[in-house]
Amino acid sequence: MCSKVYSAVFFACVDDGIGKFDRSMLCQQELMELFIFGLNKPEKICGNRDDPNDVCEWKGVKCNADGKVEEFQWISKDRHGTGTVGFEFLPWSMKTVWMFWNALSGTIQLADLPGKMERVYLSVNQLTGSLDLDTLPAAVRELDLSENEFTGDISLEKLPKCLKLLRLSENHLSPL
Repeated sequence: MCSKVYSAVFFACVDDGIGKFDRSMLCQQELMELFIFGLNKPEKICGNRDDPNDVCEWKGVKCNADGKVEEFQWISKDRHGTGTVGFEFLPWSMKTVWMFWNALSGTIQLADLPGKMERVYLSVNQLTGSLDLDTLPAAVRELDLSENEFTGDISLEKLPKCLKLLRLSENHLSPL
């Protein structure tokens, strides 16, 4: 009896970069566009959504003398301040994020904050999920995540040495 042999050829592509976002591949203009397009009515920040103004001209954005984005403010939008926050889209030059008194939702990944980040104010929002404070960049001096819906255990063992302010009140957190 003859047997038929079936052979299958599988091609495997191995690339550790697949699925991972690398912010160094985009300019700060593109990064900030990705960041604000997660927010409600980004055109109020950048002008025209289809043809945004230069990022240093945006409402709430401050750039340094070299034209690098260092600060973003989007505050007191109350229930109209909806959207999500993707720290992975912030330029490496970003030092301060002020986004309090809004209705931001979803989770945040503190590990995705740029290494130069010094101040993060996201209090009085509707952010959820757990917080891994061990992954905060070493430059963080002020972190206010109070009055959100964060849950779970938190470790205070590996906080940045320069951290002067840490507000986590009115969440559902427990120390380890």
